[in-house]
Amino acid sequence: MKRLLFALALLAGPAAASDYCHDLWYTRNAIMHQAGYCFGSVLGQAVFGTGPCIGKSVTLSPEDTQTVARLRAAEKELSCRVNTKQPRLDLDDLFVRQQLWDIPIPDEGESACIGWLGPQVTLHAGQGADTPVVGSILPGQTVSYGHWPGAGWTYVTVSPGNGDWRVTSGGWMNYERLGEVPCQDYAG
Repeated sequence: MKRLLFALALLAGPAAASDYCHDLWYTRNAIMHQAGYCFGSVLGQAVFGTGPCIGKSVTLSPEDTQTVARLRAAEKELSCRVNTKQPRLDLDDLFVRQQLWDIPIPDEGESACIGWLGPQVTLHAGQGADTPVVGSILPGQTVSYGHWPGAGWTYVTVSPGNGDWRVTSGGWMNYERLGEVPCQDYAG
């Protein structure tokens, strides 16, 4: 992982590394938020609110403890410095993430399907068809991947396409049910 993160830092410009740092910060703190952590920073309160929470000392599952440790190590490796005194997090898909039941874990790389040629696909709040629908993919849109898949599902963000990378939708997609979908072009 260390070598991959170092390569990311070399290949990605400062803006991309900063975006990745914000992704790491959000993910780590979303896990803490789900466990009941009470945020004291301006940014933590702006992103996660002030309640309900149980305190500053929360108990994480062994899996979440390991994930938080990996996220902290990645933040350290990239020398991430997220300004927690600001009231806004620079994360293009924050409005989607705040609807999710399952927290996506950032991957070291990103790829995209430019010009989705598949059918309309519903995107869910979690890794299951029984979770709420929070978005969709329409033919012609750009679908970006940058998080670890799990249990046949992967978190994606959706942009209008035609060079417009503004995130307009996102959520968990069942890639096992969908199978391989052709795209007009690929990035990453």
